[in-house]
Amino acid sequence: MLLAFSMVGASAQLAPELREQGVLYFDGNLPDKVIATIHTGTTVYLHRDFQMALAALYAGQKVELIGMSPEGYLLKTNYRNNTITGWIRPEDLPSGLDPGVFAEAKKNQAHRDAVSVAIANKDVIRGMTPDEVKQAVGSPETVASRVDASGSALTWIYTTYREDPQYQYTLDAFGRAVLQTYYVKVPIGQLIVAFANGAVISVEQHKTDPNSPGVVTN
Repeated sequence: MLLAFSMVGASAQLAPELREQGVLYFDGNLPDKVIATIHTGTTVYLHRDFQMALAALYAGQKVELIGMSPEGYLLKTNYRNNTITGWIRPEDLPSGLDPGVFAEAKKNQAHRDAVSVAIANKDVIRGMTPDEVKQAVGSPETVASRVDASGSALTWIYTTYREDPQYQYTLDAFGRAVLQTYYVKVPIGQLIVAFANGAVISVEQHKTDPNSPGVVTN
């Protein structure tokens, strides 16, 4: 099978509930659709085990590649007045294709995965957007911005804390002593996040005196 490829418009989106584990999807990872024109008839399969044939595509038919896995490539096309999604084998793709398209998708997905982990761990990494940083560590206490011929630059500054538990007895409604726990937020440093052209370019951690007075939180 021979395919002619082009990049056109925004890539297709597949509903989250239809996504399979172990598949690299191109939407969100590539800026444009990956369009192919089939030059020799080929079979599209329902699953990537290639056991059940779904459609026999004809020469000249256009398809959109929407994902890939070690087993093959996931495509979307029109077949007998219906839109179908199915798999073709890796060997069905022609030689000489620009591998940069697929390498870019892999790189972008790896970055998205790293950002998701960073947000879950309340951490900041290079390449995150301002919105992603806010999801990870909240809004900054101090903001400095600059715009010049080289582009836009932004610096966000956070105070970092540790929370030390403190205990005291109080009386409840019946006059009984109850041990109450409260926490003292102790400033331990600063987190300085620098952006350039909408992405984090550096993250700095600075420690301060951990014996400075704390802020009481219940």
